[in-house]
Amino acid sequence: MPTIAIWTWGLAALGWAQPSDPPVLDRCQAISQNLRPQLAYAERAAPQRFFLRLVLGADGLPVSRITVNIDLTPVPLGLEEIAVLVLERPVQDALRLRGMLARHFDRALQNISLGNWYVVEPRGFRCFLTFQGRVVGIIRLNPNLEPLSDPRWLQAYRRSPVRFPAVEPATR
Repeated sequence: MPTIAIWTWGLAALGWAQPSDPPVLDRCQAISQNLRPQLAYAERAAPQRFFLRLVLGADGLPVSRITVNIDLTPVPLGLEEIAVLVLERPVQDALRLRGMLARHFDRALQNISLGNWYVVEPRGFRCFLTFQGRVVGIIRLNPNLEPLSDPRWLQAYRRSPVRFPAVEPATR
């Protein structure tokens, strides 16, 4: 019996999903309601193969990144390989992709919602963005419930041969 209690305590300490806790989920809800597409880029997966990434921001801070299909439908985390784009004619395909993003950029957030759970991490919390019941993105918060950004997203955007908008938007 003590072994089960120790095992259960250990799993909880490692960051099992927690039931609803108003301060954490309320903060994540406030952030998710203000999410807007900030930038998009193609990230190289292999020669001529790319992931299409969409960075979502709140109040000028990039707070989440999702992978989308060519039709801007979010792809569940862990299944990004199914969303790989093939650019056979890089210049023409990049122009076509950039035009499509310009026309449908804001549509990408339709039907994305906040999950009703979070995970406790050593340095804060993780809340989950879902699309059709599957996790497609993460919002990370520090212990003071402030959103965290990942600088690698902007670095990948700057390196990308296909990016929208073409000029990096101002962020705080």
